[in-house]
Amino acid sequence: MNVLAGIALCCGALSLLRYAIALPMLSRWLRRGRVRSIPKGNTPAITLLKPLYGDRPDLADDLEATLRQNYPDFEVLFVHEREDDPALGATAAATRAVPDVPVRAIAGRAPEATNPKVAVLIEGQAAARPESTIIASADCDAHPDPLYLRDIANALDDADAVSFVPVLFDTRGWLGRLAGFAVNTDALLGILMARGFAMTGATIGIRRDALEAVGGWSVVGDRIADDYAMGCALRKAGKRTVLAQRAVRVRADHGTAAETTTWMLRWARTVRVAAPLPYLGALILASAPLLLIVARSLYATPGTLWMLAGIALARVGTGIAVELRYVWDGSTRRALLALPLLWIIEPLGLLAGLFGNRVEWRGRRYRLRGDRATLDPQ
Repeated sequence: MNVLAGIALCCGALSLLRYAIALPMLSRWLRRGRVRSIPKGNTPAITLLKPLYGDRPDLADDLEATLRQNYPDFEVLFVHEREDDPALGATAAATRAVPDVPVRAIAGRAPEATNPKVAVLIEGQAAARPESTIIASADCDAHPDPLYLRDIANALDDADAVSFVPVLFDTRGWLGRLAGFAVNTDALLGILMARGFAMTGATIGIRRDALEAVGGWSVVGDRIADDYAMGCALRKAGKRTVLAQRAVRVRADHGTAAETTTWMLRWARTVRVAAPLPYLGALILASAPLLLIVARSLYATPGTLWMLAGIALARVGTGIAVELRYVWDGSTRRALLALPLLWIIEPLGLLAGLFGNRVEWRGRRYRLRGDRATLDPQ
């Protein structure tokens, strides 16, 4: 057998094995997510930090969804990087729409933190009310449902930190829809298989005593993958991290092909430096369909078409299930038409992520040194 054909069959077998393990987990997770989130016990006071930078058309809607929580004791801190942040208009509009929620808007960033999100989270942690025993943070593009804080309280009834599976919605443009489909299928399955070991940063909740025990958000101030690094710091301190039973919808804020390319490259390089072995595994699995097609075309390798069909059906099934449960906007179904194109773009994007040490984020360019980030002077 040709070497390339052998590699293709091995990659295809690994991909099918991953789906055989992950799809039952996905099915159980989706079933659990249909159950109403009823508190297991107490409903401790929660401070929810919302780091903000810049404005966009749907920001006020996302912030309003954040405020509409079915939870008895919480406050929301809108943390702006600067006092003239364009997002101030959106925070004011959301506050007017939901006037009965305790909301504060503060401005400032910790100068010692290179990571811009962490820089404002440090300020938010310091400003949180003393009675809050849980500190949560949700990115500005997160669009949580009304039971989101109850999910946090449930998870932290017997754990120290909880993170959520992010599901992208409102994806725009052909490349944006393909990127959203990739996140909502294979990346989502990877997070489920990690079972909370790898924390995801779209939104997380941490018990205040656990956060203070590791040194607060300052401990990851120069980490580009602050969520993953915080999870590592918590586990190193003997704390337990878990995955919430339901996802949080995250609005895709990249629309043009150029914006999506920049986002994909930043994501790829961030994962590469934070978790190099899982990144290589993702590259191998993403390359399987393309390698199978090449092996079939050049060498008529037997079994390749059956493997390719199995991989396609598993991924399509995952995408449709997540679409029906969380996405709701039809973007996944439209992305299915371009699935063969994704089989080319995805491995090439991950391959590009192997090289280079610069990323663009929030209008700034950063240089990666290991998993740490420094502002690029150029």
